[in-house]
Amino acid sequence: MQQAIALAFLLLIGSLAGCLEDEKVDYSNFEGCAEGDLGEECSTDIEEENLTSNVTSAEIGTYENQTLPLIEGSARGMNGTWGNWSSADLFNNSDNWVLIQFAATDCGHCWNGAELMSELHENYSDQVTFMTFIINFTWSNSSLTEIAAFQDEANFSGCNGDRNNCNERPGSPHNWTYFDDRTLDWLIEFHMTGTPAYVLIQPDGIVGWHQKQRTESIQDAMANLFTPAGA
Repeated sequence: MQQAIALAFLLLIGSLAGCLEDEKVDYSNFEGCAEGDLGEECSTDIEEENLTSNVTSAEIGTYENQTLPLIEGSARGMNGTWGNWSSADLFNNSDNWVLIQFAATDCGHCWNGAELMSELHENYSDQVTFMTFIINFTWSNSSLTEIAAFQDEANFSGCNGDRNNCNERPGSPHNWTYFDDRTLDWLIEFHMTGTPAYVLIQPDGIVGWHQKQRTESIQDAMANLFTPAGA
């Protein structure tokens, strides 16, 4: 009996060894940081929340049918410099919708999805104003220099989790505004928990499409709402 107990104890210790060892997970083939992925490197510390459908347009907020609050911070255009930016004039005298993308320079899905953003911009930039809000995860530390290089496809070693030079990024240089959200303030405000993530805002400043409240992709959403260039 004692031998049986001892054997069971040894088997238990052996089964736990794989969970308690100091060996770290190999992320060399890690592809990205999207919602639903597993692992520390795939999400933020922001908790999911229950969504409700009874949101009214009288409210200031970032869900569908809510009026976008004022956004202020540091931003830059392609090949430009970082400076103060405000959304105050974003919806004045314009019929354009606004696409806000949340991304990270070290996110593999954002790295690969940069080509999709280039294609969307090529097809819809006459009807949609593009914005990319760049965040930092707890495990990443993108500098403004790295973010600018990611945007411009410029020479900088450190993008895509330090696996690539930023000039190797898929797609073309991003000729739209990049916003510094490394503190996650606006990622949290928009209720996002991973990247890439997308929101479409109507010309009147009311949120018209929110990824957390839809099942369709951003490609399908824009195809349904807008006419591609040249069509």
